[in-house]
Amino acid sequence: MTDQAAGPNIQFFGDTLDQGIIGGKAASLARIVSAGMPVPPGFSLTSDAYWTHLRQAGLGSKISERLADLVGSDPSALTSASSDIQQTAEAYQRLARSSDFKPTAEFGGFPVSVRSSATAEDLPGASFAGQHDSYLNIMNKDDVLDSVVNCWASLWSVRAMMYRNMQGIPYEDIAMPVVVQKMVYATSAGVVFTANPVTGNPDEIMINACWGLGEAVVSGIVTPDHIIVSKQDMAIITSNIADKQTMIVRDGNKGTMEAPVPLAQRNTPALTEPQLRQLCEVSRSLESIYGQPQDIEFSFEGDDLN
Repeated sequence: MTDQAAGPNIQFFGDTLDQGIIGGKAASLARIVSAGMPVPPGFSLTSDAYWTHLRQAGLGSKISERLADLVGSDPSALTSASSDIQQTAEAYQRLARSSDFKPTAEFGGFPVSVRSSATAEDLPGASFAGQHDSYLNIMNKDDVLDSVVNCWASLWSVRAMMYRNMQGIPYEDIAMPVVVQKMVYATSAGVVFTANPVTGNPDEIMINACWGLGEAVVSGIVTPDHIIVSKQDMAIITSNIADKQTMIVRDGNKGTMEAPVPLAQRNTPALTEPQLRQLCEVSRSLESIYGQPQDIEFSFEGDDLN
């Protein structure tokens, strides 16, 4: 990716922390980058790009008309509205192929992830975890654009619409920026909580780790290593090393796939002691930056933390 001025449609990590412009996920990444933490390079397609495409395709008014009579959270009404909007949004695909909008960043030679970063994501009490789509191991411009389109369309899935209704978030107040970020060749990955979410103990760091990409932990397809560390002195309190039989890896030049973990690795810790310590130190620093407990996705490419 080339680090050059990209205009209102693209913001590189660290250029802005405004969640209304780059969305919740990108704002968190930008904040981490600004703090000097290890984050793979990338950029966000902004809310301007989302609104511009709605306007150019004539979809904004059609979506507003479809939602005008939608009252409450009746599942059947939401399902019908979602279906209608998703069908209308197929025009996105044609627009993405024919539009003059082209990212200035260069693609090729390495894979990227394309992740939804809605403006209402990661708000207090409204995480939107799992509500919107993300795509991994995307290699070329056409596939990047297709993935962006699919992220935009996921804003109008039934589960996302129901969640917004439950949170009292008006339809017209949300947009879908999208994060495009260089993928790492993760050898191990997972999730770290800077306060133990099971016991609520703020002095314990909890780590779930697996081989390969962290989606194996997030999606629940593998029982991960489960480690509790003292936040004060970094001493390991408990360490349960699981029989990790499955991992998620890159699938050629597009997407990911499940693969068996080599037998010799299954009962081996996914994190070495130096990796574990580095992860805990960085996680503790992030908690200090944010001023409150954090849950953080991480990956190691060899000994490099991302």
